Amino acid sequence: MSGYAVRNDGQGWRAVDGKDDVGVDEWYCLDNPPDPVSLPLTFKELEMKAKDDRDKLLAIAANRMGPLQDAVDTDNATVDELEYLKLWKQYRIALNRIDKQDGFPQVIDWPVTPDGIPNL
Repeated sequence: MSGYAVRNDGQGWRAVDGKDDVGVDEWYCLDNPPDPVSLPLTFKELEMKAKDDRDKLLAIAANRMGPLQDAVDTDNATVDELEYLKLWKQYRIALNRIDKQDGFPQVIDWPVTPDGIPNL
């Protein structure tokens, strides 16, 4: 009877003819084998993902800041717009400093937008 040799670490499986074909680091399964478990990201992959996420948030910040900066540049900004722009700038600074946090990239304390919406 055929079945599957499933890796103990959950990283995959292979078809086998029977229990005798199962290796030391595997277990035998007759039914459909479980979906493989994803490997945890490496430090470098975590770092790249964090910086990619940061860059997406920076693009959102730039889109929010643009009209506010336009109002400032054309002397049309209200007091509220000036304060809101300052908050967005502080948010952008905090985003640019995430790689300086203790625990980066495994643990990131993402800043909250000036709208009060948490990121990620």
